Parts: sequence; structure tokens; C-alpha cells
Amino acid sequence: MYDLVVVGAGPAGSTAALVANRLGLKVLVVDRLQPPREKPCGGGLTPRTWKLLERLGVEYPVYGACKTIETRAAGYKYVLRKEPILVTRRPDFDYALLKQSGVDFVKDQVVSVNGNTVVGKSGEYQGRVIIGADGATSTVARSIGIANYQGHRTHAIAYMTIAKGPPSDNCVIDFDVVINATKKVGYAWVFPLGEGANIGAGVGWGAWIDMRRLVIDYAEKAGYKAGNVLGHPLSLGHVAGVGNRNVLLAGEAAGLVDATTGEGIYYAVSTGAAAAVAAYAALKIYGKEKHAFGIYREMIRPYVEEIKKSRLLSRMAKTLGTRRWLVKLLGRRLLNLYTKVYTGEATYSLLLKPVERL
Repeated sequence: MYDLVVVGAGPAGSTAALVANRLGLKVLVVDRLQPPREKPCGGGLTPRTWKLLERLGVEYPVYGACKTIETRAAGYKYVLRKEPILVTRRPDFDYALLKQSGVDFVKDQVVSVNGNTVVGKSGEYQGRVIIGADGATSTVARSIGIANYQGHRTHAIAYMTIAKGPPSDNCVIDFDVVINATKKVGYAWVFPLGEGANIGAGVGWGAWIDMRRLVIDYAEKAGYKAGNVLGHPLSLGHVAGVGNRNVLLAGEAAGLVDATTGEGIYYAVSTGAAAAVAAYAALKIYGKEKHAFGIYREMIRPYVEEIKKSRLLSRMAKTLGTRRWLVKLLGRRLLNLYTKVYTGEATYSLLLKPVERL
């Protein structure tokens, strides 16, 4: 039996495996796909994300950097020049974390979790503590009765492409193009990747919209040639639960994605690390896996509260965001607040009072 079985080899699962292995736990990672595998994602590493990775001593590939971040809404442009957002490719980033973990890996599609047993289509895997890090439609969460995923009621839809084109050091967050095309609140992005860019768009709060054509057209308008366009659901900060007893949910499996920005890598890495520490404390200090959930729940409480606040603000944006006159009235101050949250310069706890005064 393993000390820890991790379901999912994304940033949350791979970070959990890496930290747990360093703590001396025997770890297995199970994923339905063989890494490296593609994952629709902007690939932006905000300053607080890459600083956390540095403190964890993790190496990862970087293919671009946003030295300026340009946010567009209602005809306004707000440009921030501070610490950069680093841009990676998710297949390479996830695989780098998994390789550095040095743990056992099995390719299998998990269908359920029952106590200490992870049941896959090809086999069963025993672990004293189980970490569900299997993304937006988490099988582990459903298996233990937690409904973090309920289709468009809890998740947005996002599309992305890796496009060829001119090098740049400017990131673009464009609300106008999505609002004008769909009449719904969302945004498009351009994140530089060497000789090209990660370009995509997402929209939430309502029936999902196929935005593949929008992404292709937006890329071409920006001077890029779009590649294959991939889509994937993205949590709108819906946290129904983060585990129970010996099963812990990390990253998007727990709904831990910023509902206003769509940023999830920071929460994946931080909660993955926290889950590993909780497993270690339960097994090596208390000697009983049942304590893992209580420890983990307290460790990540600040993240859960922050995500819930982001969901509240996202609902406000849904109501107000398509009213161009209001966005124009709020103008640069609103874009300044949004950009500070996106880069990690401020959190929602700090911004709620200013937002209320707006």
C-alpha cells in the first residue's frame, strides 16, 4: 500500500507528489493520459505563482514573459508595467513537475474511490491518503459525493490555441472582443510564447458558447496564425467541498479557480503542496489517515474564502459588465483593480471595500 495515491498529473497532483516525496512518503500518481499531454490553458504564471514555485525549489520551462499587461474594456486600455507574468506550455510545465517528483506513475482512467482504494479501468491502487487532483470534472469528487462540477451552472467554457506569429513581451486581456461578440461577460487573451502566442477566450454564467471561430479570428486580427483550437470547462469558483476523511481535493477538482480571472495554477500548486503536508502530518504525526482532511481543510481555508469572494465579484461582473456606460464611468480605476488581482499584487480581501465604494 502507498502512503499517498494522487489522481491527476496536472500542477496540483504533481506538486502534491513532489512535496510528499520530499517528506519521505511513498507516492503513486495515476492519470488517464501519458504525460506530457495537452491541457487547454493560458499558461500564465502570475508573480505569486512563480515566486511560490521558486520557494518550492521547482524548475519549469518558460517560453515568454509579459513585461507589460494591457487590459481592454469599454474602449479603455490600462497598461501595467511591474513584475512580469511568465508564460509556459502546460504539457511541458506539468511534465516537468511530475518528473521532478520522482514518484511512481501509472496510466489508467480512475472510475471511483472507495475508502483506501482507487479503482481504475485497468487496476486498483491502495493508498492510506488519496488526493483528487483530476481537474474540472473530478471523478474523485463525484465518487465521494461532492458536486463541485454542475455544468454551466458552476463552470465557464474557455478555448485556446497555440498560434504562430511575431515575438512580443506584451500580454493582452481583452473584455471588449468577447462582450461585443457574445453579449456575455468574458475575455480574450494573448500571451507571448517566443515565436508565437497562446491565444484564447472564455465566457461564463450561462449556456456555453462555441468560441472556436472567435479565437481564430482574434488571432488573425492580432497578426498570428492559429493552430488547433481546444476547449475545456473552467470552474467559476464553485466550492462544494474539499474532501472528507482520507480523501483530499486539490486545485480545480475542489473548484479552486479564480472566478473573475480564470487563474488556477497558483491555487493548484499551493493546495497540492498543502495536501501533501496534510497527508504527512496525518500519517507521520497522528498515525491515522482520517485526520488528513481536518488538517487540510484548515490549511487551505484562506484560499477557499478568497475563491468564494472571487465568485461573488464574478456574479457582479455578470450583471454589470455588459453595461458599457457603467464600465466607462468606472474606467481606469476598475481596470487597475482587475489587473492588480490578476497579477497577484492584491487579493480580494483587500479589494472588496474599494469595489463596494465603486
